[in-house]
Amino acid sequence: MDKNIDELLKAALTPDAAPQASLNIQVLMKAKERTNMINRKRFRAAAVTAAATLLLGSLTAFAAYKYLNPSQVASELEDTALQNAFTGEDAVFVNENQEMNGYRITLLGSVAGTDISDFVAYGNGIALDDRIYTVVAIEHTDGTPMPNTSSDEYGNEPFYVSCYVKGLDPKVYSIASMHGNYSAFVKDGIEYRLMEMDNIEMFADKGIYVGANSGNFYDVNAYIYNEDTGEMTRNADYDGVNALFTLPIDPAKADPAAAAAYLEEFEKEMNGSDEENVSEEDLAKTEADIFMEKLTPENLDEYAAPVEYTKMVCTPDADGMISYNWKLEDGAGSEGAKIRVDWIFPDMKPATVIGGWSSSGSLDTLNIEVFKLKEDGTVEFAVYQPIIQPTTQPITQ
Repeated sequence: MDKNIDELLKAALTPDAAPQASLNIQVLMKAKERTNMINRKRFRAAAVTAAATLLLGSLTAFAAYKYLNPSQVASELEDTALQNAFTGEDAVFVNENQEMNGYRITLLGSVAGTDISDFVAYGNGIALDDRIYTVVAIEHTDGTPMPNTSSDEYGNEPFYVSCYVKGLDPKVYSIASMHGNYSAFVKDGIEYRLMEMDNIEMFADKGIYVGANSGNFYDVNAYIYNEDTGEMTRNADYDGVNALFTLPIDPAKADPAAAAAYLEEFEKEMNGSDEENVSEEDLAKTEADIFMEKLTPENLDEYAAPVEYTKMVCTPDADGMISYNWKLEDGAGSEGAKIRVDWIFPDMKPATVIGGWSSSGSLDTLNIEVFKLKEDGTVEFAVYQPIIQPTTQPITQ
């Protein structure tokens, strides 16, 4: 990061200052590295700049009975532990909505804690147990059903939903960079999205937002971030969806010491610092982590093979963006993903790039996204899977 760590901590932990950073591209790439996560059939948010549509929102309280409650959402996703957590005293319920551009976004509720989900998330090979889970409903205001997550139409109008911390630059600190992910399903025409990320209740005394903007990544045009106060507000001139809620978490849950430690570790990961003690991390690394550390475009075909039915040729649109989708027989997949070609291939020369990957930790659950830029400007996409066990035939470089 451009700022000294002392300045960063001071900015994040005082009410009248905020950290400054211009890390969009770095966060995009780090988000791919950090989202090697859940053993769950889920759809993952892809890193991309937002494309937009229109706003002039109205804020109302909405009848809670219209929607599934957060506990029911967790039940639909077969997460019994989280279902129980949403019925506990630590759960926060909001049931507030905002309407804009033909959509209604409703913040239903949130809960945070340690080991409150049946599913384990991983970051840098380490199990992440302290998480915050937030439920949002997305629907058309005219009652038109939202497309099912298994349909070809799903993701044509994507949304980026995340928690944010007052005083932390939202283009740097969001679900994409804070070990985040989400699950989604559609019921009775309404899309329910359960997002999870690192537990940010340690910042409760500063203020926590929940935002939903058009596109697959945080759009700097959707909100106005005041670097002096750390406040986020909706941009009234934004041509798209930019819902923004305040999550009413008890300020007493704040832990300034833990917040400072978290920010210090965050900076180390973003900068790829080698100064931290990595011995314990090395011991905690999974088979998938070790495999991916050694995998390169040069040795890719020797140690991994494409899943044939995931192969597709992507043609960039007028904005230089490609769309790609994949779904495996076990249900794992990514729907409605989009990304700019020049983000993957900065020099726009034919090459092979290993993109995001996901795994529960074992090689048999490892799925690797691979992009190949061709001479004609198209991009070949496929999901690769390991074909060897590194314990018997280690990858060499």
